[in-house]
Amino acid sequence: MFPRLIFVLLIVLSFPRLWGQEKIVVLTFDDAVKSHRSFVAPYLKELGFGATFFVTYNWMDDTENFMTWEEIGEIHQMGFEIGNHTWTHRDMGDPQNGNHLAGELGLVNFRLDRVAHVPTPVTFAYPGNKFGPEAFKILQEGGYQFARRGMQPEQPYGKKRMGPLFDPKIHHPLLVPTTADAYPDWDLAYFKSVVDKAETGKFVVLQFHGVPDVAHPWVHTDPENFKQFMQYLKQGGFKVIALKDVADYLPDDYRAPEDPLVGFRFTGKKEVELLTQEQVATRQNLDYWVDNMRRFHNFSWEEVARATGYSAGEIEKMAASLKQPIKTRDEVLTVLPYPGGRHPRIGFLDGMIDPMRGTKLSIFLPWDPTQYVVLDVPEALFCQLGLTFLGHTHVPSIWDDKKVTISNSDWAMDSAGVYHNIWSLPNGMEIIVTVTPLRDSVEMQLAVHNGSEVDMEFINTQVCIMFKGAQQFDEQTRDNKVLSDEVAAVHSEDNRHWISTAWEKLRRTWANPDCPCLHYDPILDPCKAGETVSVKGKIWFREGSEPYFE
Repeated sequence: MFPRLIFVLLIVLSFPRLWGQEKIVVLTFDDAVKSHRSFVAPYLKELGFGATFFVTYNWMDDTENFMTWEEIGEIHQMGFEIGNHTWTHRDMGDPQNGNHLAGELGLVNFRLDRVAHVPTPVTFAYPGNKFGPEAFKILQEGGYQFARRGMQPEQPYGKKRMGPLFDPKIHHPLLVPTTADAYPDWDLAYFKSVVDKAETGKFVVLQFHGVPDVAHPWVHTDPENFKQFMQYLKQGGFKVIALKDVADYLPDDYRAPEDPLVGFRFTGKKEVELLTQEQVATRQNLDYWVDNMRRFHNFSWEEVARATGYSAGEIEKMAASLKQPIKTRDEVLTVLPYPGGRHPRIGFLDGMIDPMRGTKLSIFLPWDPTQYVVLDVPEALFCQLGLTFLGHTHVPSIWDDKKVTISNSDWAMDSAGVYHNIWSLPNGMEIIVTVTPLRDSVEMQLAVHNGSEVDMEFINTQVCIMFKGAQQFDEQTRDNKVLSDEVAAVHSEDNRHWISTAWEKLRRTWANPDCPCLHYDPILDPCKAGETVSVKGKIWFREGSEPYFE
């Protein structure tokens, strides 16, 4: 009797809010199915139940079977939690997808905020129940409270078997197991056998899809059966909550346990590529990139590790045998590709998720070559079709809406030291950029070749200069900047140096103090199918008390 008494006392001390006879069920619904709004949410509201609806953009083109953002907002207004289920519903056990989870989350969060008027989610469900260490890390860094996986690996996918109850003393809150995943062959007897396993200190976590689910019949639940299930919970005195509400039952000093599945990979792929595209390219020219990062950008070994995919210890040992191939020239400014591994902004980071390094060049200051600004060209390009290109993830582009990924393209330098890059878009458009370093300035040309069958109008761009790497210019304010039709400029703290920029044709000048950054955004002429248009710009680095421009 004494050992049992000690065990009970331990539960009381560890989870005081759970003490009692409450049988708790967590209801979750995946994929933003139309029936969530038309049937499930209204019915659960009648019963006074909580629930989490995990939403994805992936099937929203099918408005007959899946919800709109406005309908998702209506579910939120009814009092239910909205969780994030990614933009494209890709396998997050695959490192190529897991490494880009932040962008997937950001796109959903943007639409939830701007269209559905839903707060940023704090819970997540792994698409297809696939998970891996890359996605787990991004959820941790993003401040998510809970993330639900499936019954796997404890139980095989697609089988009517019961998975574990969620035990916060055993399971990490970002790897919450599904106790049961609803399939068409569920009946009341099986449902009872699952939820009756509820016990003090543990949670029954149920995963449903559509009720009904016309588009995905393999995860369909019959509405009449669903009513029986919910009535059983109601009559049985179960406490039915959303996933985020699990936090109310945990102690204030709760710490996640050492879950053996942290670091585990569950994926639908037989083989996976652990490195990102940029990491692969970095390793192919490792001498150059490590020289770039360490000698010029003063990266820590941890930052070099992020860019290379090696551990910090591994790359530090390897660096001892690497060469320093980068040669600078006194007669021109030092300009180098920005290597990734360090975010180029100080603030407004959620407005630049997964920045692609191929749009970014570091320009080192002529009066202090240890300091640099980052040129982002183009940061974005718009036309009458909408946002046609973005060098990071934030606002959904026309390609995000089509679930098409634009891959990074690194800069190429010719024998004259001029940088070139070409971005080929799925509709046949090409964005062609040339950057030429001079003694105290940098010349830029941005061209658009219209290889599509549609004439392009209202072509305008964003070209950004960021100051995180330039200490005399990195104050998060607009007060040190001049914004006019002639020039956009920023002065140093001691007012002795200026960085100025202008293009031939102005769309607008502006600055974001949080980044901090500076814009003189150009506009291009209309471009008929098969033709090319271009615009030229320049950045000047000068001493003096006034901005310099030509």
